Amino acid sequence: MSSRIRIIAVLAVVAAASAVLFAEENQRCSSSARECEQQIRQMLAGRRFLGVVVVQLAPAGVAIKSIVPDSPASHSELKEGDRVIAVNGHSMREAKLLDFKETLGESKTGALFMIVEREGALRKYELRMEPYTKVMIDKIVAAHLAQSHPEVAAGSQK
Repeated sequence: MSSRIRIIAVLAVVAAASAVLFAEENQRCSSSARECEQQIRQMLAGRRFLGVVVVQLAPAGVAIKSIVPDSPASHSELKEGDRVIAVNGHSMREAKLLDFKETLGESKTGALFMIVEREGALRKYELRMEPYTKVMIDKIVAAHLAQSHPEVAAGSQK
């Protein structure tokens, strides 16, 4: 499996695990709770994250919808509503969400140079993605269990 495909697959799993935190509907998972927990922990261990939730702009482009508390992005001056113009020299003006995620995944060191547009002005930021902490991974696992395995989550709260 090529490293690009592997990065895309990893980003898709991480995005899916993170999206659980924001899901509004109860959905059942086809895997066992134990398998899900192991997969989530394995996929997130050692992975870096920025801590932004981004949205696709129409017809193209990416903007910051929200910033995850206590994340690398929260320690920067990035703000909700910032339009991402470029990341590490890659234009994001016509990008789709997957383009943005792939560009983050290509950063071997976690260093990011971002240009965003805010209120018509361009701003440059230097950020560093950081590994998920054990506490963050625990929260993601707990959110998935509560969302997709409520019987297991209820049993662990007793």
